[in-house]
Amino acid sequence: MLDVRTLSRVQLVAIVTEVQKILWQESKPIPEFPREYGDYWNPCKEDDGSALEQIADVLADADLKPDDCMPVDVPAEPQKLLDANELLWAARVLAARNAVPENIEVAAEIIDSYSDLPAFDPCDQRWTIAK
Repeated sequence: MLDVRTLSRVQLVAIVTEVQKILWQESKPIPEFPREYGDYWNPCKEDDGSALEQIADVLADADLKPDDCMPVDVPAEPQKLLDANELLWAARVLAARNAVPENIEVAAEIIDSYSDLPAFDPCDQRWTIAK
C-alpha cells in the first residue's frame, strides 16, 4: 500500500475525480439531441448499492488498499480533549478559589477571542492537552 503523503497532486486529483464520478455523475439524454447521452453532476444521485465497491476498486487501482491483517497504529495514551465549556468552568472554579490568576486570564481571553466570530460556536472548539 502506498503512503498517501507520497502521492503527487495530479495523482490525488485523479483519484478524487474518479470517486466524485461514482458518487455524483449520471448520464442523461441531452435535451437538444435526445438520442445522445451527456454526463451531469447530480448531488442527489441515488445510491444503487455498488458505489462502495466501486470506490474500493478505485483505491485498489491506485495501490491504496491496505494489506491484509495490517496493524492499526493506536496511540499509547489517548489524548484528553477539553471543550470551551469545560475550560471556562475550570477557570471560574479557580477564580472562586483565588488560585492561579494567570491561567484564569488566559482561559477568559481564549473564550472571548472565539465569541467575536459570527460563524463559530466556542462550544465546538476542542483543545488537545499536551503533557
